[in-house]
Amino acid sequence: MLHRSEQRLLMAVLICGLLGPGLGSLHARTPEPLDWSTYKGAWFEIKYPAEFTPRPSLKSISSDDKFDSVFFTAADGSVEFYVFAPQWNGTPSDIELDDLKESPLSRDEQKTGDVIIRRVTVAARDSSYIRAFEETENVKLNIKRVFGIRYRDQKAYDKYRQMYLKFKSSLRQSSD
Repeated sequence: MLHRSEQRLLMAVLICGLLGPGLGSLHARTPEPLDWSTYKGAWFEIKYPAEFTPRPSLKSISSDDKFDSVFFTAADGSVEFYVFAPQWNGTPSDIELDDLKESPLSRDEQKTGDVIIRRVTVAARDSSYIRAFEETENVKLNIKRVFGIRYRDQKAYDKYRQMYLKFKSSLRQSSD
């Protein structure tokens, strides 16, 4: 059973998902940044707002000096984007649930053919943030990618939502 504060957070997350792009029109939005930078991982490239700071996380097992995952933190610290895009499959261990500090809010899984999409949302027990991740795995091709967003509150989510969607759509993966 979820506590009342967890129920409110879950409801906010569900409303965001149901209302989609229209939600942003209910709140003031930050203009789209003029400058985007490109981060080059071991097997991917992704564009991110230039004012964000990249923090590489999981080193690639197939590349000596590059990474399979990276966090991108906004200058104001209110939001962080995440991508995990290894050459093939792998485990994004840098985003595992911390049972002492976090509580799961929702979990969802869809399977279409060989593709499984898993969505997980967790909240900090001290209400300091919410994290949402979407993992896409093609079991036949043995390929996985994960996107995530961590935000301080609904206002931060609303402010950066469009940038996050652009970030996700900019991923370009490569292989051998």
